[in-house]
Amino acid sequence: MTTADRRTAAETERDRQREEWALCSAAWRRHRRAFTDPGRAITEGMLRLAAPRPGERALDLACGVGNPALALAERVSPGGYVLGLDLSPEMVAEATAVAAEEGVPNAGFRTVLDEGALGVPDGAFDLATCRAGLQYMPDRPAAVRAVRDALRPGGRFVAMTLGAAERCMPFRLTNGIVARHVPLPPVAPEAGPGPVSLSSLDELTGLFADAGFTGLRTEVFEAPIFEAPDPAAAWELFTETAGPFLKLFAALPPGTREAMREDAVRVFGEAFPDGPVRPTGEVLLVCGTKPA
Repeated sequence: MTTADRRTAAETERDRQREEWALCSAAWRRHRRAFTDPGRAITEGMLRLAAPRPGERALDLACGVGNPALALAERVSPGGYVLGLDLSPEMVAEATAVAAEEGVPNAGFRTVLDEGALGVPDGAFDLATCRAGLQYMPDRPAAVRAVRDALRPGGRFVAMTLGAAERCMPFRLTNGIVARHVPLPPVAPEAGPGPVSLSSLDELTGLFADAGFTGLRTEVFEAPIFEAPDPAAAWELFTETAGPFLKLFAALPPGTREAMREDAVRVFGEAFPDGPVRPTGEVLLVCGTKPA
């Protein structure tokens, strides 16, 4: 594949992702607490490594609807500021609305056209985060280099990705449900960017090392990914927030959608017979420092 072909493929992928996130951005805001509350261990792990301090400027790449940007904004107060960046205008609009609702004045959000061109001055930030975002990016090395350039010397960058589908219960369960009812198999990591396409800690740390980050620190642990009160609510959460699947679900006959829902209620019910649906997954964290 030529350089021009790679650029075209990357732009096609970004356009596809913009379309998918536009379909589910409102649902991500509506269901935000279902992810942020049970996923607090992930956010706290990222902030522990990033070590934000009052007065610092922070960058949050792939900010979604504001996690962890809003938590980060609290840690850099007073005097600090967080800028959240995302490919999706709809996600940025939802994040802006959440910040206003929660009274967070020191966080702002805007879009980027390309993960390698962030549109910020070099050396303008003290730290950066990227939660569950790198795995979706067509040009991950460019994204990590762009973050490096945005940091001052000594600045810290923390990224989080998820382990492989077999080590992440939400994907393991939902992939099985979808595969039993739809002839197309679930998206595999090798098919391109996706939720579990950057599940190797070696690959993740390699991106940081290649970009020139030093003092790399890593953590791997299991943590809740989301929580729903019951199996039916868990399936509703998935079908409303899983961007890559939304067009697929909408195209299915009503009978197939209902059969899939019944299957999901059974599967989630068997996995969580005594309480809320709270599936866990493997979390990968890496933190690097920009050399002085």
